[in-house]
Amino acid sequence: MLAQVLKRAARVWADRGKRGREISPAAWEEIDARLASGDAENAEAVWVSLLRQNPESPVALHGLGRLQGMRGELATAGRNLAKAVRLKPDFTEAWIDLGNVQLTSDKPEEAESAYRRALAVDETSVLAWCNLGLCQQKRSQLTEASESFRRALDLNPRFGLALRHWVGIQTKLDWPDGAAELLERWADMVPDHAEAQAALGFMWLKHRFRPDLAITHFNRAVALGMNHAELHGNRGIALQDLGRIDEALASYDKALHLEPENRAVRFHRSLAKLLVHDFEQGWPDYELRLLNEECPRRALPFPRWDGTELSGKTILVYAEQGLGDEIMFASCLPDIIVRSGHCVIECHKKLAPMFRRSFPTATVHDGGQHDEPSGLSGLPPIDCCIPVGSLPLHFRRRLEDFPQHTGYLKADEARMSYWRRSLAGLGPGLKIGITWRGGTRQTRQSYRSMPLDTLVPLLEVSGAHFISLQYDECRDEIAKLGSVHGLTLHHFPAAIADYDETAALLGALDLVIGVCTAVVHLGGALGRPVWVMAPVGPEWRYGVTGGTMPWYPTCRVFRQAAPFAWEELILRVRNELIAYLDEN
Repeated sequence: MLAQVLKRAARVWADRGKRGREISPAAWEEIDARLASGDAENAEAVWVSLLRQNPESPVALHGLGRLQGMRGELATAGRNLAKAVRLKPDFTEAWIDLGNVQLTSDKPEEAESAYRRALAVDETSVLAWCNLGLCQQKRSQLTEASESFRRALDLNPRFGLALRHWVGIQTKLDWPDGAAELLERWADMVPDHAEAQAALGFMWLKHRFRPDLAITHFNRAVALGMNHAELHGNRGIALQDLGRIDEALASYDKALHLEPENRAVRFHRSLAKLLVHDFEQGWPDYELRLLNEECPRRALPFPRWDGTELSGKTILVYAEQGLGDEIMFASCLPDIIVRSGHCVIECHKKLAPMFRRSFPTATVHDGGQHDEPSGLSGLPPIDCCIPVGSLPLHFRRRLEDFPQHTGYLKADEARMSYWRRSLAGLGPGLKIGITWRGGTRQTRQSYRSMPLDTLVPLLEVSGAHFISLQYDECRDEIAKLGSVHGLTLHHFPAAIADYDETAALLGALDLVIGVCTAVVHLGGALGRPVWVMAPVGPEWRYGVTGGTMPWYPTCRVFRQAAPFAWEELILRVRNELIAYLDEN
């Protein structure tokens, strides 16, 4: 990897003035010709011959050391390059190549010193700034590296290596203030630069969650001749977020034609296939999620279950992803419980009371996804294990495999009775739960959420009482709804703070209406009537067409007609609610 970086960072010998006058034009022509033809061995022979004639030639020492460094002879290269800069302290290129050798030798401090010496000689050296950034990045100095790449790009916005690393750092730093504007400025300076357009598309897609704008820049990059797997993969994600699944699949296929084993592209293609209910093709590559660097590595001392006979054996099904995912994939737990001798279920502690109630023949362990294997001590002896998100690979291969259940999770009956009495005190009319915000900023919250006041046309419908199921801080929003619009949205924070209590509240409600969030999954898993308002390009769980979800027979899906077009969707839901109230 570092050898490749070193090769990319190497400069072509184009500026004869910087080479020094100690090498004859004929020698330069011979070296140029051999390097251009890839004949590094004979080019080295020329440098060696020149050094025999003049052992103190910094230019020949640099040329020889640079070739040796590219070949991996780091110690020898370092000695020659160090001698070159001793003889010629203002030799910028030699300092840069010495830094490259030190960086490749895993000596980042010495490398940084060499790059800074190069910049002390020539602070306009784009390569020195870029390589300094690479060095700082290796030392996990992300803020400093970002600044070094910025200096390189201010000097040359077309410097693709610096741009790619700068964008990667902004993603890790969650795009600090001013970063997006910097990228836009550089792109404006070079409107015909494909990499800048691809970077802009990435920013709009991953930072600002605007796939409609991202696709414009990705298309420009393609039109400008860029043909990278990463570009086609990101373009596929944008198309998928826009609900254009056929085009997304075509873009993923282009990416995989270039890089057949690109795991990120294969994973996102699997999500597109799951969106259109192609479960047979989707589930196998969905397993690639487990290789994501953000996925907890579970060093469990049990073999992975591969679908073989489980009679008389104990299997551990362990937790992964978020609460909504654990709830949804739990629909497969009855299948594995029946098939195994015994099932041990690891789940989030918020879900443990409900899972114990719902799966009484299983052993439920309230563990965390980052727990050490020692946390499983005291459980029955385990023969094999599987992450809960991998159960559908065995039990949901076709649409027909999804059961028409009436609820596989069970709320506490006593607490449901309590909430029925409490809600009855609100007066006559249906009791309807409401959510309007889902996920986090990193999980596209802005794309699948709306301001509370967008729901005003729905909340104005008479004959119903609306109850907030919003899990985060929302009291100010609810107060504003009352003061500005004169509408009441009841809120019971204690019921939201405890998931088992939330389940009891849901069990007492007549209907839940919400955006794509965990409460929707909980309501569907309890067998309660749920209406979900989905963006035009929802997560794969919700499908991309139709008004139903295979996971939850009691769930209806209302879909946007265009990105961020919530108002029109709310009016459709309002009309359906009026009809629903008339029927009930």
